[in-house]
Amino acid sequence: MQRSQLVRNGTASGVTPALSASPTRTSRPVLGRATAPASPMAHLLDAGVLPQQQMMQAGKLSSHALTSQYLARIRSLCSLGARQYPGIAINPDALKIALDMDRERSLHKVRGPLHGIPVVLRDDIATADRMTSQVQGTSLYASCDAFIVARLRAAGAVIIGKSNLRQWAAVSVPQATASWAGLTILAVGSEADGSIVVPASACGLVAIKPTGLVHGPIASSVREAAWLLEALAGKTGVPLPAAHLQPCRIAVVRSLFGRCADTDAAMELALLALRELGAELVDPLVLPRVSDVSIEQLLQSQGLGALVAPTCDDLPRLLPGLPHITVPAGAAGGLPVGLSFIGPMHGEARLLAIAYAYEQATLHRRTPALPSSITVALR
Repeated sequence: MQRSQLVRNGTASGVTPALSASPTRTSRPVLGRATAPASPMAHLLDAGVLPQQQMMQAGKLSSHALTSQYLARIRSLCSLGARQYPGIAINPDALKIALDMDRERSLHKVRGPLHGIPVVLRDDIATADRMTSQVQGTSLYASCDAFIVARLRAAGAVIIGKSNLRQWAAVSVPQATASWAGLTILAVGSEADGSIVVPASACGLVAIKPTGLVHGPIASSVREAAWLLEALAGKTGVPLPAAHLQPCRIAVVRSLFGRCADTDAAMELALLALRELGAELVDPLVLPRVSDVSIEQLLQSQGLGALVAPTCDDLPRLLPGLPHITVPAGAAGGLPVGLSFIGPMHGEARLLAIAYAYEQATLHRRTPALPSSITVALR
């Protein structure tokens, strides 16, 4: 399906298929009795999709073992009394799906970079399985998969569970937190006033709000986010070629600076890195209070490849319909901060190339250290 068709279909028709009320019950599905693989493989949970795929391709790791390891980590965290922390309801069929993906791999059928890789969804995304979906505070069973779920399954992803939805504040914090804590390597968030990119940036993750879509990927790297975006959009071959940014004009939205001295310092270092990569910075750019279409016209008239600013709550509100990528940009007061790139409609490929070049030049992403009591239990 072409990108334009995807946007025309919209999320109303694809993300929320017919639902039926779930039977009365007092709890979510019980976590399966998965056991963690040997500890030498534990580092693979945080290593990223590419090393995981390489291990599976070499026959040294299976999707079942990888999924079991993630389930064991979630169970270990929950056993420490932190049930509300990960916010994940486990898919009781996750291990079965992983086994199916292993069988396909044994027959030399690999669907793509997400084949056999666990993914967490937000709770309001419909799945036609034994997990419920949240609709206006009610847990319901879906009669069919949301179109993005169907695409994830077609890409070979293992939907390991769903993150709990906060009823009165529609944020993607559980998905971002789950990915940050190593409970999953990939997640799909839902946009509601910045609730994909803002929580991800606060957790030191990469996230993409695509053009005109409600849902977007959350991952630990730009490459992984691009792979997940490919699956969600039904596309292949999103390029990540840039080792430099010349020629590329990027405008700095200075009106979003000045809120925190430490964040501003991190942003100045980020701008310096962009200059060293060859980008021409238009600094500052006064952002008028106009529509997305007018902003896009401004980008085109000035030959701009992207806008850049610190990731913050106000940015998605100012430019709600344009594609938006956040990338780790260091820390402020010991906490992660993100650098946002915003581009013209359907300009995700160019934004990904810019974000990838910046990410590879700076490598700010760090695997966080969990509290010692949790780390001992997980390892």
